[in-house]
Amino acid sequence: MDQSIKAYIKQLVQEAVEQSASSLNNLPPSTDRKQYIIANWKMNKNIQDTLEFLQQLKEGNGVEVVVCPPAPLLYPAKLYVQGQNKKIHIGAQNVHQEDKGAYTGETAASLLKDIGCSHCIIGHSERRQYAHEDDAIVNLKAKQALKRGLTPIICIGETLEQKQQNQTEKVLTKQILGAMDGIDVPQVVFAYEPVWAIGTGESATAEEAQRIHAYIRSVLDYLDEHNAEKVSILYGGSVNENNAQEFASMTDIDGVLVGGASLKVDSFQKIIAVFAKGA
Repeated sequence: MDQSIKAYIKQLVQEAVEQSASSLNNLPPSTDRKQYIIANWKMNKNIQDTLEFLQQLKEGNGVEVVVCPPAPLLYPAKLYVQGQNKKIHIGAQNVHQEDKGAYTGETAASLLKDIGCSHCIIGHSERRQYAHEDDAIVNLKAKQALKRGLTPIICIGETLEQKQQNQTEKVLTKQILGAMDGIDVPQVVFAYEPVWAIGTGESATAEEAQRIHAYIRSVLDYLDEHNAEKVSILYGGSVNENNAQEFASMTDIDGVLVGGASLKVDSFQKIIAVFAKGA
């Protein structure tokens, strides 16, 4: 495609998104979006740790609690919460984009579904950085998850350099449009994780996060004006029990994706309590 045509298309998308953002500012907040509190344990914990954690963990009223342990712990975690009749979901941290095949070390979506997973994190910045996953791969993985009945939790976010160069909106727009190619907007959950805030102790202010979440929703509105308000958009990036309340008070923040603070059950429980209805 001619470069001038590409530039024109990008301009049209940007204008449409800006118009959507203006109109969304005048809309009342949706009251029927699901609230999610998701624990991303990354490469931490063993079986004993997992069972002890889940034994103490309590679900929250009106929120979906999802625990995403390392792959070998998925099945024992699911067996435990199922045996205890706990309303806690078990999710994977990654999935492969193919049905099956010679992909050493990878896990198929069908297997994740078979062992009881309900959700799957896709496109986390650490996967993008270390496994070189791009938007096209994220899109294929999300489609594979949906094909097998898993809810994709699609992670997006800018680096510190991109933020300093005022590229945040541009980066997010590219990531969203790439991830959502051929996917219906209401089928996914988004998690905004500014890369510069992950594991650094730094975090966006609640107001800054709200502004970005509203922008993300405006991009989704450009894709599907009838369903953008229904999509849950989570914040991630050094979320803890001390700052969770600030994020919970924001209109377009529908929960959090928690890293380090999710490893301690007391801290994670306090975050759940902040978002739980009636808390």
